[in-house]
Formats: sequence, structure tokens, C-alpha cells
Amino acid sequence: MKNTSNPFVGSRCYLSGAIEHGEQGENWRIAPKKILNERFEISVFDPFDDPKQQWVPDINKAREDGDHETIVSIAKSFVRKDLALVDRSDFVIAYLPYKVPTTGTHHEIINSNNAKKPTLLVTNLDDIGYIPLWYFGFIPIEFMFPNWDALYAYLESVKNGEQKDNNRWSFTYGDI
Repeated sequence: MKNTSNPFVGSRCYLSGAIEHGEQGENWRIAPKKILNERFEISVFDPFDDPKQQWVPDINKAREDGDHETIVSIAKSFVRKDLALVDRSDFVIAYLPYKVPTTGTHHEIINSNNAKKPTLLVTNLDDIGYIPLWYFGFIPIEFMFPNWDALYAYLESVKNGEQKDNNRWSFTYGDI
């Protein structure tokens, strides 16, 4: 039985976003994870907190040495794990800051959308027009947000039962 006062209780969200080229400076994931956990009671999987980050020095060394076999071995492991966690999530939130290169995030978004999960895209320039144009061809526009505050307002509407007509939220609402 789903919690009727908060359909997010017990739900799992995968927090997608660039790691390889996206972590210069401050870790952007800290504030959203805290809000998703505390305000919405959503369980968040953050791939940046995953133990696989231990492989970064090995990958860097393999790149320096031109050891592509080691890179293949490590990359296959983390790609498999992250995509399995996308599969196990009830929905995905992907952060797409303008002009930050990413590949894994795109793969995670596509897999999530293909599974018909709510796949929510957030950008950092207060205009969804900065979300890569390709996504406009298959992600519903109501799942695109110009900033985190707009995403949180939308999640409040989900929490309050205002998105029940959107069948992508059927699992969250306990309808199926």
C-alpha cells in the first residue's frame, strides 16, 4: 500500500550527471540529495558516492600508459552497474549543465526514457532551451526544468497528487 500523504516514500531516484568532466569544483549533488531526501523522502542513488570511484586512479594510470584493455575492463563494470541502478530506480533526475561534456548521462537518460520512467532533466541557465536539443525529440517538455527550484516545485505537484494523469508516475502513485 502506497503512502497517500507522500507517494515518494519508498521510491528510488537515480541522480544522473556528468562525472568524468563535470566535477571540476564544487560537488553539485550535495544540495539536491539533501532536498530530495529530507523534503520529499526519496531514496537517492548518487553514482558519485559509489565505491566505483575508487577506480579513478587506475583509469587515469591506464590512460597515461595507453592500457586500453584495463580501461575496457573497468568501464564495463561501472557502465553495467550504473545502468542496472537506472533500471532499479523509479525515476531519474539528470543534471545537464550547459556545455559540460557527458556520455554516461545520455545513456542513462535514454535507458530511463525507454523504460517509460519519469526522466527529469535540469539545466543551469534558467532556460530549458539550454538542454541539448536532441532531448526535445523524445523527452516530454513537462519533464524539462530550467533550474533546481522549478524541478522541486514540480516534485511538490507530484507529491500532492497533481500528476496522477501522467502515466509515467503510475508506479510512484501505486496505480500499477
